[in-house]
Formats: sequence, structure tokens, C-alpha cells
Amino acid sequence: MGSKKHLVLAASVLILSACGGGGGSEDSTVPTTPSTGVFVDSAVSGLHYQTPTRSGTTNSAGEYDYLPGEVVTFSIGGIQLGSALGGPVISPLSLLPSATDATHPTVTNIVRLLMSLDDDSNPSNGIAISAATVTAATGVSVDFTVADLAADTGMVSLLAALPTVTLVDTATAQTHFSTTLAAQSQWGGMSWGSGTWQASAP
Repeated sequence: MGSKKHLVLAASVLILSACGGGGGSEDSTVPTTPSTGVFVDSAVSGLHYQTPTRSGTTNSAGEYDYLPGEVVTFSIGGIQLGSALGGPVISPLSLLPSATDATHPTVTNIVRLLMSLDDDSNPSNGIAISAATVTAATGVSVDFTVADLAADTGMVSLLAALPTVTLVDTATAQTHFSTTLAAQSQWGGMSWGSGTWQASAP
């Protein structure tokens, strides 16, 4: 009879272990304090961002909040720019894992859109996406993989809704973005080098 009790007890312990029971001391703490990153092609304000735990709009410094390990998705109205793992600095290049430099066609098309939608058409002082532009982009979808961005249906629709906007050309976009990547930056103490964002030298 005693052996049966021992067998039942042993079986109960195994079941509790399999279910994570028994008051184990495993640390399941999840970080709840958000980190702050910045989206740059020049700092871009007015972008909508979304993570599994939070959402908002990038501020005048291009900043967004995320928890470590979260993927952040950026958009303008209905236009999805792409997603990347949250970090101190995200750029259009970060949104396309296969891209290695500023001349990648898809990256260039994203940069062209952002520069074109800058509220004062002067990316040297940052890129600001206005609320009116976001409204115009609601319900719009743009395919950044197309060879001719100007002919994309969504882009045609957006430009028609924003008659004062002119699509920035490829060469201008690539020159600007290359300068952004090459410049020593203050964004999270990071700078561009060897194909990745790295901590700036002290």
C-alpha cells in the first residue's frame, strides 16, 4: 500500500514539474521600462510607430519608445514603411535586412518619399511629416519595390492629394541619405561605420 502512495506522490511531482508548478524560482521578469530610439533620414518626426506594447508618433527629434527585443513598425497614414528590431537608431536601411547601403532601390524609394513629404522641404533641419500629410496618406498603399516610384498607383494618388509636393529624384535622395549615414551623429551615441550603427568613440 505504501509503495502505491509513493508512486502517486512521484507522479504528482512530475505533473507539477511539467506544468511549471511547485513554486519554482525561475526568473520570468519582463522589462517594463521603455527605451528610446530615433528614426533617421535626418531625424523624422510625425511617423506613426507601433510595437507589441505601445504606439505613438515620433517627436521632433525623431524619437520613439520600445521595450528591448520588440519589433517596431513605422507608417505614414496607410503607407507602411517597414519594421525593424527596436534600437538606438533605425533608418530606412534598417527596414530592409538585405540592403547594405544607401543605393539599394527599395531603400532609396523610402528615402524619396520621406524627403518629398518633409513639411519645409529642407531635410538638413530634420524631416517633419505634418498631420495634414498623414491624413492625405490614410488609405494609401505604396509599393517601394517598384522600379518607377512615380508610376506607383499609391504614389500617384498621394501626390494628387498633395499638389504642392514634388517627388524627390533618386540622385538627390541617395546623396542625402549617404551623407546621413556617413556623418558622426548624436543619435543615441551612435555613428555609422562598417555597414552598421556602432557606438561612437569616446
